[in-house]
Amino acid sequence: MWTAQTTLPVGDPPPPLAGLRPNFVDYALGWGLRDFHGRKLVGHTGGVPGFVSRVLLVPEENLGVVVLTNAEEGGAFSSIVYHLLDYYFHLPPPDWVSAFKAVKDKEEADAVETVKKAAGARDLNSKPSLPLEKYVGVYNDAWYGPITIRMEKGGLTILITHPTMVGDLQHWQYDTFKTHWRTRTIEDAFVTFSLSPDGSIDSARMAAVSPLADFSFDYQDLLLKPVVPAEKK
Repeated sequence: MWTAQTTLPVGDPPPPLAGLRPNFVDYALGWGLRDFHGRKLVGHTGGVPGFVSRVLLVPEENLGVVVLTNAEEGGAFSSIVYHLLDYYFHLPPPDWVSAFKAVKDKEEADAVETVKKAAGARDLNSKPSLPLEKYVGVYNDAWYGPITIRMEKGGLTILITHPTMVGDLQHWQYDTFKTHWRTRTIEDAFVTFSLSPDGSIDSARMAAVSPLADFSFDYQDLLLKPVVPAEKK
């Protein structure tokens, strides 16, 4: 299970984390592999909205580290892990907390700028192609299953059953709406509708608003197809 199955590219970490650059990065059977100061590391991360966790094994040192958190802070569990590795490897410990914090601060600043540019480029004078009622209906995605768009208090809401997600659709521009999820640990997403030649809704796609959105929501892979054409609802 700890034998490399897929070789992954080795990238350069951000400058504050330059000391973490590995010589190899691989994926085994459900485990990630890399090296750190001459030792092979075997590990994996995980989490759901509200917390993240990390398991790291160093086979040749007979060492295992598990970090459980009550927050979505990858920098926190990474700081703890590498602090412990430095201790066991008898290495002078860098200030990992400050290093991961610096990287996070830059990523957040860059994300704010990206979102700001997108907002500045939107066409504020554009309107949806259809009356809001025409977007109402049940849609289906091959992965997420039934997704319902309905009218609520004069606006559109979206309901995803698996996983449970409820959001308010705010018009962004043209036939794109911005989903403001009521559970604020879920990253906002754009929903863009495509029309058929007869003016009915053919499909809808989603995309994360912020580049920091958790990849596990996989918005970009969803394809919503109307179960019942919206104009007949």
